Amino acid sequence: MTLQIVLPFGKKKGVKDLVFSILTKEYPLRLIELTNYIRKRYGKSVTFQAVRKAVLELLEEKVLITEGTGYKINKEWVKETKAVVDRIYSDIYEEQNVSPKIESIEGEITVFTVHSLNEMMRFWQSLIADWFKQYKETPPKLNVYQAAHSWEALIHLEKEREVMSKLKEKGIKSYALYTSNTPLDKSIKRFYESIGLKVVLKPSVKHFDRGYYVGTYSDMILQVRCPPELAKRLDNFFKKNKSLEDFDLQELSAITSKKELIKITVIKNAEMAKQINKSILSEMD
Repeated sequence: MTLQIVLPFGKKKGVKDLVFSILTKEYPLRLIELTNYIRKRYGKSVTFQAVRKAVLELLEEKVLITEGTGYKINKEWVKETKAVVDRIYSDIYEEQNVSPKIESIEGEITVFTVHSLNEMMRFWQSLIADWFKQYKETPPKLNVYQAAHSWEALIHLEKEREVMSKLKEKGIKSYALYTSNTPLDKSIKRFYESIGLKVVLKPSVKHFDRGYYVGTYSDMILQVRCPPELAKRLDNFFKKNKSLEDFDLQELSAITSKKELIKITVIKNAEMAKQINKSILSEMD
């Protein structure tokens, strides 16, 4: 994609910048509403025609989309732009260490960077929501997931219930392998099983497992490696909190909100998804 980022730079803001700024906070808005916002909020003597021209240009650049008679920022443009900026950031500030195995994969690979476990899980769930919208019944009709713990069920309970319900509606079978079996893990397992997910707890002594998350959604694969220190803090939390009734939500929130650079790798590759499914499911027998 050609990168064209429209943001409010500097003190002298153009009409396109102002339209973009307004729509990041309030949307959808009609042309007349945008014109009035710019006049009243920013004190700009702007014409309706100038606002219309700016909006049409942003539509052409796919920065905006229509909703009814109004306009809002295109989420797909935001995601694509974020991916490009993340790659630029990585090129400039981080040492390159590209795995030959990753280079050999045939398919689309995109890497996103987030800044906490909580942000990672919210973004993960938004990726699944987008996948649902575009879903076509193509094999494998499986959702397979592996992680050390399912802490997201403690913070995003209703969202997890909603995701599992949608998977079930589409006839997609869901499996989860957790590499821990603390009392809290066992309680979460019962919750997931009550909403149709097959769960196996299988303790692992492998160090790399503790911070590794992987999930397949038909031919889409999501992968995350959590920083070791953060994975260790989550482990300790699950060991000392024994039940759903009295776990320390404030402590868990502090862990999952801690500022850390975390990368989410998104891969579209049916063959690789099948291999991951086979590997995880074989551990669940």
